[in-house]
Amino acid sequence: MTLGERIALARKQAGLSQEQLGDKLGVSRQAVSKWESDQTNPDVAYVAQMCRLLGVSSDWLLLGEESAQGSAPERCPGCQTIVSGLDQFCPSCGRSLRGERPKGYTVLLKNRPYTDNSVQSDLVRLSKSGIFRAPPLSRELDYRGAEELANSAPVVLGTGLTKEEVYHAWDALGYPTRFLFLQDTDETDPRILEGYPGIDPNNLILSGPKEPMTFGMTVLAVVVGIVAGVLILSFL
Repeated sequence: MTLGERIALARKQAGLSQEQLGDKLGVSRQAVSKWESDQTNPDVAYVAQMCRLLGVSSDWLLLGEESAQGSAPERCPGCQTIVSGLDQFCPSCGRSLRGERPKGYTVLLKNRPYTDNSVQSDLVRLSKSGIFRAPPLSRELDYRGAEELANSAPVVLGTGLTKEEVYHAWDALGYPTRFLFLQDTDETDPRILEGYPGIDPNNLILSGPKEPMTFGMTVLAVVVGIVAGVLILSFL
């Protein structure tokens, strides 16, 4: 069975037409038709999306490993979204899918009655920052999209961010008090996360790890300590 035949089989099992699959992927029906007839091959990004949409593994779709066809689709260990073997991060919550890594930081939009347009402006700026790897801010938002996102608050905007990314996100905000910054946790419900104690991104950067002393600095510190001890003894 060719790659095109496996795409067609998975699409039919999912109950989708070529046009419906194309709409979900953002391509034309003709593009899907060419994939299924093996005239062209889809880009890796489309393969990953198809695995998630159709609930099949990338091993089966790309390599035809029959043992993978009947197995349950891979899911993110955090939010349980269907993922593919080609994903490095969960497209839904941003969690790393490449083994354990040190926990990062989460940004959450608080649930508040927003009576002006400032929060929408902040969300548009964040979406243009390039900091966020997963929805809802992995693509640029227009005002309407930002308004819809604000109306869904509280909402997690991103997880797994580094200290530097958190600081840059905080620095881009006109009204940072409307956002909550906290360490990543296994909790995914934004209504619960909103009650967690936050962190100050400014202090997060300023309280970074100290540089270790060099050998020369260590020797100098020892010499100074000895001289200070001798001087103290001379006065006793």
